[in-house]
Amino acid sequence: MRSLIRSRRSEPKALSLALALALGTPVPAVAAEATVTSVDDQAREKFSEGNLAYDLGEFDRALKAFSEAYRIKPLPAFLFNIAQCHRQLNNPSRASFFYRRYLSLSQGEPANADVVRELIAEMDTKARVQEEQRRERERFARDRELQKAREQAALAEARANEARLAANPSAAPEKNGASQALAMQVPDASVKTEAGASKPWTRRWYVWAGAGAVALLAGGAVWAATAPNPRDTTLGTVGR
Repeated sequence: MRSLIRSRRSEPKALSLALALALGTPVPAVAAEATVTSVDDQAREKFSEGNLAYDLGEFDRALKAFSEAYRIKPLPAFLFNIAQCHRQLNNPSRASFFYRRYLSLSQGEPANADVVRELIAEMDTKARVQEEQRRERERFARDRELQKAREQAALAEARANEARLAANPSAAPEKNGASQALAMQVPDASVKTEAGASKPWTRRWYVWAGAGAVALLAGGAVWAATAPNPRDTTLGTVGR
């Protein structure tokens, strides 16, 4: 009967200890008969270690400490701290998971529930973006590997052709014969076909016609320069 009464009296102390661990507030010293157990001490130690690492920006270490504290004493507040570490470590999907677990396992509505829901929405959006980026990187890697395989296949085929030509040189066309065949297909500019052939330029009528026109114009210019002008436009002197 006395043990039952003692356990009931110790319930408020145990509850205050859980709240102190969850909120990170210092726990006052208690007597030896109090309900502070070695489990609570271990959880409080890991909690303090996680807070210190978080303040120093050592989020990996803080995550490890909070996770160990939750294993020792599974308080929902530890889940919130774990989610915060994952958010700082750019693990949005894990952060969203632990935020949801924090809301789900908390008794009643936590004071920061609205903030946590905003963080969940933010982490979900960031997780989708990361997933799209991951798939894009995988597609790029596959395309790169495919292009590399094609280049290697083309190189192997070229080397195989070179090996075949080296083993059987007669299979390759002679360069001189190919050059001669190409030269035969190209018409020589100095050779005229019958359709395009004509008389030498000295026997072409339009050449002489043009020369005559030039001579006529030149002769007209000379005559105009030497012929008397009936109306002299120059000014003379006025004498008495």
